[in-house]
Amino acid sequence: MKRIIQGIGLISFICFSFMYTDKVMEVINEKDSLMIEIVSKKDKYKIDFVEADIDKDTIIPGINGKEVNIDDSYQKMKEIGIFREDLLIYYTTYPKILLKNNYDKYIISGNNSKREVSLIFVVNNNNNIKELTDIINKYNVDVNLFVDYDILNKNNNIIHNNIELHSYGSNGVYTHENIMLSRNIIKSKTDNKTNYCLTLIKNKDVLNTCSKEKLFTIIPTINSNNNPYNDVKNSLKNGSIIKLELNNQTIKELPSIIDFINSKGIDIVYLSDLLSEEL
Repeated sequence: MKRIIQGIGLISFICFSFMYTDKVMEVINEKDSLMIEIVSKKDKYKIDFVEADIDKDTIIPGINGKEVNIDDSYQKMKEIGIFREDLLIYYTTYPKILLKNNYDKYIISGNNSKREVSLIFVVNNNNNIKELTDIINKYNVDVNLFVDYDILNKNNNIIHNNIELHSYGSNGVYTHENIMLSRNIIKSKTDNKTNYCLTLIKNKDVLNTCSKEKLFTIIPTINSNNNPYNDVKNSLKNGSIIKLELNNQTIKELPSIIDFINSKGIDIVYLSDLLSEEL
């Protein structure tokens, strides 16, 4: 019994010693000029997260934030003894509403705090593919193709740089089978991971099928048909998902569309970048 009491006492003493040492170090660090400088400047480097916007069955993604990890930054800088911005260590802060919990919502736009848009095209035949790839290679812009399963299965001509591929089911009709087959084809031919379905209007069948497969359902912000340049010019905003017809008129006007978007200081990016919650 005596030994047990002695053991308990020894353990208590060790725990107290660790706690005391930590407290002493904490006090020392708080008085350290480097620590004081990090604490005084941390808010300058803080970026608040942006909350997602949900309206009934639609969603616009949020964006993560970041804050300075004071202790890790101090440990990194104390080796050289001076404050350096490039040595700051951050941790990520997250919106309360995350995309991964909302597959049952239509994504209607990227977050408007990003000066980015995405161009998407539906491919259900081989028309104008070469002309499209020539333009995007010349202008070095990233575009998104939603490809009909049959075309995807039979045609390697759609695999190019600056293109992110996604499934368009069978002419916009999604099933478990064509989603799985399309995923396998895209995975075998490209580096990108297909995360999206596309519907031009709200369609419960598409939404339900794709949400079960852990795919997000996109509705374009701008759905252009016969007057692509005017449609983009009149409706462009940060975060727009711009669906353009793959036809002769679009091919003719696409260089002007790209120039117009760039003139507004807006980048043209893949859907995976536009809809990412990463800062």
